[in-house]
Amino acid sequence: MSTWLVEKCKPFANFVDDIKAKGLYSYFTELEQTGTYIKVGGNTLVNFSSNDYLGLTHDPRVITEAKKALDIYGSGLCGSRYVVGTTVEHVKLEEKIAAWKGKESCIVFTTGYQTLLGSISALLVKADDSIEDNIVLAIDKLSHACILDGCALSVGTHMTRGSSKMLDGQIRYFRHNDPGSLDSIVKSSTNKGKNVIIIVEGVYSMDGDICHLPEFVKIAEKYDACIAIDDAHGTGVLGKTGRGTAEHFGLEEHIDLLMGTFSKALGCVGGFVTGQKDVISHIKHKARSFMFSAAPPVSNIVSVSKIIDIIQTEPEHLQNLRQNEKYFKDHLKRLGFNYGQSATPIVPIIIGDSEKTMYLSKKLFADGVLMLPMVYPAVAKGEERLRCTISAKHSKADLDKALEVLETEGRKIGVI
Repeated sequence: MSTWLVEKCKPFANFVDDIKAKGLYSYFTELEQTGTYIKVGGNTLVNFSSNDYLGLTHDPRVITEAKKALDIYGSGLCGSRYVVGTTVEHVKLEEKIAAWKGKESCIVFTTGYQTLLGSISALLVKADDSIEDNIVLAIDKLSHACILDGCALSVGTHMTRGSSKMLDGQIRYFRHNDPGSLDSIVKSSTNKGKNVIIIVEGVYSMDGDICHLPEFVKIAEKYDACIAIDDAHGTGVLGKTGRGTAEHFGLEEHIDLLMGTFSKALGCVGGFVTGQKDVISHIKHKARSFMFSAAPPVSNIVSVSKIIDIIQTEPEHLQNLRQNEKYFKDHLKRLGFNYGQSATPIVPIIIGDSEKTMYLSKKLFADGVLMLPMVYPAVAKGEERLRCTISAKHSKADLDKALEVLETEGRKIGVI
């Protein structure tokens, strides 16, 4: 057995062990129960670290649909969508999402990560599988890993398909949420005869801020660029009826590709991309993360379908979410906490110090509240924070419980 691989991995393993020894490791918490209230080590805590914004993962109607599907289709499909992994339920869900998002067509992936990875990389492949060298991808510097990796895979494809070098400048980064920076990139690219695909997130997951979509759409239309939104955290949360960021701004008809995940407000695992039917057909047949991955189980598919039905017919869930968000933020502001530019249920409580952030997280945990810390190197020094997420299912008592601990302990350490 070779020893070089162990030696190669040992430095980082030692780094992790050192963090654990200092009591600063906060990942991979072993849960015995999930939902709005979770159980860890036999103790029940209020969950402020989940992306289950509407609290529908445990809705009895959703569970019932999943159980029915398990009886009919079993635990899994054991094949890709190309072979034995496409059922009538997959097709029904794709049609439902397309109609919900106001687009012609939709394709469902096994995970949200694979959705962005496959969709972006597929757009740089021509019909004959040769590589498109006339497209520039313009992306926000703070884009999620799935967007960054999708773009990297797109350019890296040139290496794996016989090209001698990567194409220079095919990925361009603009300053976070900065229309002026984007305009400069798109202008310079189109002046060189390039086509541009602008890729943004509807809601940015670390700070909870909403993208400047109206300005970005104007830039796209000014230069005949395409615009794609990863609306992972906007779907089910933003817009009058919860359709997402594009609905929030009344710009659904102006977006070329609307993408998202099932692992936030839609309460499951998976992802989707919607758009014009020919574009979706191209992605369906060129996205390697779709072609070479097992299909999502039907129990997952019907659960998502039922949650979309609930969102469309029961607006009270979205109303509760927004009321809870406002209540919590109003009280944070009164106490003197800084939650940055958040305009969504993602509430970063910025502490600006690793030790104080870890202290607050541990005190919250001890008092029955799970609110995980984000410290350097996950965030820049000075940006350390508690990453708090609000749910429609949080009661006023739950919110007050978290606020009380934050106030008491925050005053002790001089945060407020």
